[in-house]
Amino acid sequence: MAESSHYPSYDVWAEHREWDEHTRKIVAKRRSPDVAHRFLTPKEAVTLQTAASLLVDDIRLDVLTYITQHVDETLASPVGEDQRKVGVPEKQTLYRQGLRGLDETSEAEHRALFAALPKEQQLDVLTRIETGQVKPSGAWAQVPAKEFFKKMLHDVVSAYYSHPLIWSEIGYGGPAYPRGYIRVEKGLVDPWEAKQDGK
Repeated sequence: MAESSHYPSYDVWAEHREWDEHTRKIVAKRRSPDVAHRFLTPKEAVTLQTAASLLVDDIRLDVLTYITQHVDETLASPVGEDQRKVGVPEKQTLYRQGLRGLDETSEAEHRALFAALPKEQQLDVLTRIETGQVKPSGAWAQVPAKEFFKKMLHDVVSAYYSHPLIWSEIGYGGPAYPRGYIRVEKGLVDPWEAKQDGK
């Protein structure tokens, strides 16, 4: 989480009227995500949201709710994956078993579910999964721990940086369509883009 931003007064949403209607709807939905899940169980959603908070080092509930909702929508979608390694199950199985594995590893090592552990122990569990230092039993007999971690990290970070609040913090001006960029020379910015001094 950004403790401070180079763009403290910048709000990408202030320019939303410049975007086409379809883009406005997509970005508005990210600002106010649903809390209903179509694939994840409530327990899985809490586990994922807890892990996401650690992966992006952010505790803001609106951002974490969006991340969880985005992953849930991806998992519930009938659209397939573009590619995956041999031996790695489909994303739905990978997440279902991987989130179960997070809790199993937490209970085996620390006698509590992942979401209930102190932050240091949660980080320990994530590190063990990332490095594949978990027993290949239970959920980890069904899915490779390292592959689950890679997929979750990719999905969480991608969702995080697609949230308009994060765009504002990093000075990303959001969609340029339909107005486009005019000042493309090095060091120049368009009037609607973030300025380093925060204006």
